[in-house]
Amino acid sequence: MAESRSLKKGWRDVRTIAYLTLDTLFWSKKTLFVMLLSVVVLGLAIVGRVVLTFNLVPTALPSSQVFGTLMATAVIRFLVLFVTLFYGTALISEEVEGKTLTYLFMRPIPKPTIMLGKFLALTWIGSIMVLPTVILSYLILYLRSDMNPFFQDLGLLGRDIGIILLALLAYGSFFGLLGAWLKHSILVGLAYAFGWEGFVAVLPGFTRKLTITHYVQSIFPHQDTLGALSMLMGERTDPVEAIVTLVLLTTFFLATASLILREKEYVLEQ
Repeated sequence: MAESRSLKKGWRDVRTIAYLTLDTLFWSKKTLFVMLLSVVVLGLAIVGRVVLTFNLVPTALPSSQVFGTLMATAVIRFLVLFVTLFYGTALISEEVEGKTLTYLFMRPIPKPTIMLGKFLALTWIGSIMVLPTVILSYLILYLRSDMNPFFQDLGLLGRDIGIILLALLAYGSFFGLLGAWLKHSILVGLAYAFGWEGFVAVLPGFTRKLTITHYVQSIFPHQDTLGALSMLMGERTDPVEAIVTLVLLTTFFLATASLILREKEYVLEQ
C-alpha cells in the first residue's frame, strides 16, 4: 500500500513538472521558429504534390517515394533535430539563465523526478510539433480520386510515426543531457547534429554506430541518398536491435542527465 501511494505521488510530481515545463516551452520564442519550420516542411509537401500532379519530372514518381524523401530529409534530419535540440537543451539551461532553478529545487520533489517531468514535457511538445506536420504532409501527397495508395500506405505512415517517436526520445534525452551538463549546450548540440552525425554516419566501419541516426536509418522504411550512401559503407543494424538500442540510449541519457542534475552545483549568474 505504501509503495502504491509512493508511485502515485511520484507520477503526480512528474505530471506537475511536465505541465509547468510544457507551458513554459510552448509559449517561448522557440515555438514560433519551430512552427515556421513546420510550414517549410508542409510547403515542400505541396511542391511535391504539384510535381506529382503535373508530371514535372521525366519519370513518374509514386507518392510513397516523394513522401519517403520528405520524411528522410525534411522531417527526420531537419524538423525532429531542431525540435529536440531547441527544446532539449533548454530544459535545464533556461532555468539556470532565468535564475529559477533554485525555486524549482526548493520544491519537495527529487531532482531525478524533475528531470523526468521535464523530459515528458519535451516528448509531448515534440509530438505536438512534428506529428501533425507528418500527417498533413501525408494527406497533401496522397489525397486524390484514386484512394488505393492512400489506404495501402497507411501502415507505412504508422511505422513512420513510431520511428519519429523513437527519434524524439533518443535525440531529446541526448540534448537534455547536454543542457543539464554544459553551459553552451546548444552550440555543442549543433556541432553534434550537423557535424558529427552528418560526417560519421557515412564512414565505413564501427564508427557509424556511434551516432543516433544510424539506428534510426536501420529501421527507416524509406530509402534516401544519405541513408543509401551510409549503408553502402556497412550493413544496417538489425531492426529489433536498432529499436532496443534507441530505447537503451534514451534510458542511459536520461539517467545520466538526472544524475548530473542531482550532483552538479549550478552557478546562477548575477
